Amino acid sequence: MLKADLGDRSAGPIRTSRGCVQYAIVAACLIIAGFLIAYTCIDSFQDNVRQWAGIAPAALPKDFYTRFDIQPLPRAVVDRSPASEHVATLLREPCDWDATYAFAVDLQKAGYSREAAKVFTTFSEKCRPSDVALYSAADMLYGLSDLPAAIKISDELITIAPDLAQPYYLRAQVFHDAKRDKEAIDAFQTLLGLTADLSSLNSEVFRKMSLSYAALGQFCEAMTPIQTWISLNPAKNDSPTWQALIQDYSSKGNCEGSYASGKDHFATYGRDVIVVTAVVNGVRGRFIVDTGASVVSMTQHFADAAKIPMSGGFSVRVQTANGVSTAEPSSAGKIQVGHVEADDVAAVVLSGDNKPLGDGIDGLLGRSFLSRFDVTFGAKEWRIEAKNEAHSSG
Repeated sequence: MLKADLGDRSAGPIRTSRGCVQYAIVAACLIIAGFLIAYTCIDSFQDNVRQWAGIAPAALPKDFYTRFDIQPLPRAVVDRSPASEHVATLLREPCDWDATYAFAVDLQKAGYSREAAKVFTTFSEKCRPSDVALYSAADMLYGLSDLPAAIKISDELITIAPDLAQPYYLRAQVFHDAKRDKEAIDAFQTLLGLTADLSSLNSEVFRKMSLSYAALGQFCEAMTPIQTWISLNPAKNDSPTWQALIQDYSSKGNCEGSYASGKDHFATYGRDVIVVTAVVNGVRGRFIVDTGASVVSMTQHFADAAKIPMSGGFSVRVQTANGVSTAEPSSAGKIQVGHVEADDVAAVVLSGDNKPLGDGIDGLLGRSFLSRFDVTFGAKEWRIEAKNEAHSSG
């Protein structure tokens, strides 16, 4: 039998399996190299196509980033739709709000929340003041846990929009997390004072406000936000968890005897507005019973007569019948209405002498007093009774 000559010079050597493997390795390397070249050059290729078609975006000028005080962003962020369209618009019209908002959202989605916040603050600073832009920026920075920066922007926000409730919700949360509890309470108080329907707020508002009081060692005052939340819808909002927290605060503050006591009932005469005689620190005044008010409020004239402690810092804002008024948080040592009374009741003193509550009205009897009691309103009378007495009699 003839055998092939592996060294045949005419036909060349016969390929062995080892040779095939070597060829396969070389081919694989060439294919991988081709893919790498294609991958690294695809952006350049796409740019050339765009240039040839006349639709390539202009290279971003340096002052585009300087305007926002941010570092240049990766092409993967700004050179792809939809961000590229928004950038193109801002290059032509730097103060276009729709493009600004959309571009900031693009950045946030891409993981550049801090840069997005700067886009928003730049618009408010260089184009026109915008509460939406500043709120969005503060919220983004709060999400990054940059509390000092969030507080700084919230300061600017309430300067241009002092009477909007929503900014105070964010502001209160930031102060609470920063453990600036007094400022958090003021912000929560303003949020409640500017909110027309307290039931539209969520339980976190009242819980965090309560925690801020407790952090200051004001345990009796810490009970009031919780009682207010429960009183908005007792059937839905009351729970063993809330009651346990109330009992804990009551025990720590030794509040049982002074928090609320007594019971009484008063004729309403079928009127929608109920006016009662309240005795505050021994001084009699005419107060409107207002379940929509989060806190007891009184005129500065009456507060002076009742010797309500004041520092002169009108740091909260509340909605009154005559519009928004500034007010100073304080407390009333004792409030009596008929045979019911409560000690150390959170209150605000309204600024100015222009009768913010109307002629002959010294204050509003709000939920910082009413929520300590079980209160029911009927066609002919309304009843008020301390919760512990109501529960023991029931």
